Amino acid sequence: MADVNYLLKQLFTFLVVLLLISTPLSARAVNSIKINTYTDYPPYLYHDEDQYTGLYMRIVELTFKAINQPFTVNILPFKRSIYETAAGDGIAIGILKTELRKQTLDFSEPFYQERVSVFYNQQQTPLIKTVDKLDGLTIGTLLGWSYGTVFDNAKAKKRFFTHDGKLETNLYWLSKGKLDAVIHSELSAFYVLNKLGLKGDVFLATEPLALADIRIAVKKGTQKDLLVKFNQKLKEPAHLEKINALIESYKQ
Repeated sequence: MADVNYLLKQLFTFLVVLLLISTPLSARAVNSIKINTYTDYPPYLYHDEDQYTGLYMRIVELTFKAINQPFTVNILPFKRSIYETAAGDGIAIGILKTELRKQTLDFSEPFYQERVSVFYNQQQTPLIKTVDKLDGLTIGTLLGWSYGTVFDNAKAKKRFFTHDGKLETNLYWLSKGKLDAVIHSELSAFYVLNKLGLKGDVFLATEPLALADIRIAVKKGTQKDLLVKFNQKLKEPAHLEKINALIESYKQ
């Protein structure tokens, strides 16, 4: 009987230890992550019939499902999404890595690369390759946006003039000749031009003046496992094929 009691005690101890070890692991495996995102940047992030969607959301959703990471979505203005992420309340998607943001955030590898280019209201052949050809122009921009180091430095030196406005307004004024040019992400600009029916009035005028790497971001020093899994999945050829298929679907 003593031997039986001893074995039962050993078995009980083993089960308790196993429970203590396994419970935190399983809890972490199913913990949902809150995504902080903005929805005023079609077709990357936007509302469609009261549903949040867009290329960035779909790429992140595809990747999170592939690594079995549940999530919820929190819709916020862009600056607020960065603030809450830096405070540890959720993660940000569709974000650029900058020196300032690196102080409070850690970033994934890029999952997309935006092409930032300039548009004219007439055909430009060949396409412009440098900002030098923009000297003296009045260019439509979005308030608070960066368009790459080269463009931003030329702007600071007042080599051209900029007019801040909504993208739809900027492209409309360009089509009417009230702006000389508009700078923006190519895919987003083409999306809005199609929406406004202006594709035949506004044309791509430059090669990309900047290539912007798009990432997810987390509070600095946190969510290391998530970033590792996310980055590893982005390296898998089969998963990259699915991402590229999504990207191509938005170019049609």
